[in-house]
Amino acid sequence: MIVNEQVSILAVLDHSPLATAVYNSPYLHIAYANQAMLDMWCTDRTILGKTFCACFPGFKQEGFSSILKKVWNTGITYQATDTPADIIDGSTKTTRYFDFEYKALVDEAGNTYAILHTAHDVTARKLVYNQIKKQEEEISFSHQLDLLANTLSHDLKNPLAVLKMGNDFLMRNPDIDPERSQQWNNNIANSIQNIEAIINQTLQVSKARTDTHLAEHIAMDRTIHNCLSEVKLLYPQLTLSFRLGHLYPLHANRTMVYQIFMNLIANAVKYAKKSSLDYLHIYSEQTDKGIVYFLEDNGIGIPEDELSRVFLAHERASNSTHMAGSGIGLSLVKQLIERLGGSINLSSQLKKGTIVRLFFPYP
Repeated sequence: MIVNEQVSILAVLDHSPLATAVYNSPYLHIAYANQAMLDMWCTDRTILGKTFCACFPGFKQEGFSSILKKVWNTGITYQATDTPADIIDGSTKTTRYFDFEYKALVDEAGNTYAILHTAHDVTARKLVYNQIKKQEEEISFSHQLDLLANTLSHDLKNPLAVLKMGNDFLMRNPDIDPERSQQWNNNIANSIQNIEAIINQTLQVSKARTDTHLAEHIAMDRTIHNCLSEVKLLYPQLTLSFRLGHLYPLHANRTMVYQIFMNLIANAVKYAKKSSLDYLHIYSEQTDKGIVYFLEDNGIGIPEDELSRVFLAHERASNSTHMAGSGIGLSLVKQLIERLGGSINLSSQLKKGTIVRLFFPYP
């Protein structure tokens, strides 16, 4: 009877439009994939029983195998949105975007016995979003140019008027007494200084708008150590131990990278369980599209149904409202890394911990 029920469930999943697959070993053997998932992968049922890494070496290079293995080892479900992946169909490679979930299925002892993989192809939505975003940026740039032009035309009127008056007066009165002439020369000199100051100030404002995109080589071991030193000063009573793995360098805006890691490390400290076993593990991996940083802790965790809201400004997990905080940190981190062209994803489990995944694209 149980076997018949299982067959019946699989038959239903086979006809489901939701792409679904099941991995049933730490080596990520593909135990099941419905037709929607096979179509998404551009493959057939001959992959069943084989490992994910063997069937899809490209996905391994993009970091998906690493995420699946972390889900298996930790038992913590992973969700992501608008994530790019290269789909191979014969000799054709196409980048598509997906919302997906790697759901850890655990037994009573908390050990993973399978991973349920579900996915939606959201490429059309992502392309529309990118087009709208590009249009908004063009409108914003046009607005900034108008503002710059208006600022210059408005602020330069007075000193230019003084220059014109002084020049006209001195040309009409070449025999003016030296004292009066010196007075006009001083006025002209002051006007020139004012014009120079207005132009410099306007250029500085304009430069500040574009400086956020200026990238440089960042030795991340030094950046992370600086963040840890500051956190230790801010939280002298912290019990958290820091474990650092390989920290690949980044090519990005130094200030923005510092803000990202400082916020996330401070969060791990604030939401630790306050025991001698608390830890934060920071490490990175290379993929064919960029560098991925992981911040893995064993803190209080975030309720699974609240993960999508923690990136909203002033939103906080329900189990953290008794702690000091504004709810701005994760929202700011998301804005910063998206301005760098990257992404952030969280996976978390109550009382077990949180894993933050940061993707920094290659320049």
